[in-house]
Amino acid sequence: MAAHAGKTDLAQACPDCGVPSGRAHSRYGRHLADAPCGGRGLRTHGHLAAPATTPVGAWLAEQRHLATKNTLDAARADALSALAPDWRLPHGADWHRKYHLLRAHLASGADPAAALTRDTLLAGVKIDSWLHHQLATGHALHPGQHHLMTALGLTPDTNPLAPAHRTRRTRRTFEQTVQLLELFLHREGRAPTAREEIRVDGDTVRIGFWLAKARTKHRAGELPDEHVSLVAALFDGDWTDETAAPAAVAPTLW
Repeated sequence: MAAHAGKTDLAQACPDCGVPSGRAHSRYGRHLADAPCGGRGLRTHGHLAAPATTPVGAWLAEQRHLATKNTLDAARADALSALAPDWRLPHGADWHRKYHLLRAHLASGADPAAALTRDTLLAGVKIDSWLHHQLATGHALHPGQHHLMTALGLTPDTNPLAPAHRTRRTRRTFEQTVQLLELFLHREGRAPTAREEIRVDGDTVRIGFWLAKARTKHRAGELPDEHVSLVAALFDGDWTDETAAPAAVAPTLW
């Protein structure tokens, strides 16, 4: 993709002396480093699976969308691959975010046997149910997922998690449910209907009912502006319209 920008007027007056001039003083080309991402997503998150509700994440989602349609500039695709080979999130945005949280945690020198328990929180994410699912269903993982988990030294034979104990389930925040909605959009390529659910790491979430309730609250003026912005960023056009399409859909393998 190439974009060209320039002035539309033949001449402009100097703000100091008022003398008109039509001379171009400088020209330059923009590169990937000049884009909204500019590598900041990698420095901030440690990966390029930033949520689509952030400026960097929205830009990256659009690049993945273009790559899916084979319309992404080859030089930009190569530059993104050089930053992170898995920037297209082949196993889904949610999987890659949790994997990179775990990778960064272990990269700090933590011993898996001592650093991973059923109460371990990584950046506010309770990682145990996700990790348990990966290790318990290792035979069903995509070869790429299996390779990544093995590279961390985590296999069904080296599962550091103790048997589960029943604990009271904590209520999800609005932001966490928005991420589940984003996951549904990536998986299905459309908005959920009112009765649809999403199953993530053994948990079933009535994501369609939640979205319908959020739409109702928004129409009634009861949904905070920050919550409106989070959901609206995931859709093209009016997100309260039941036919609204996702802003960008990345390929997933589950």
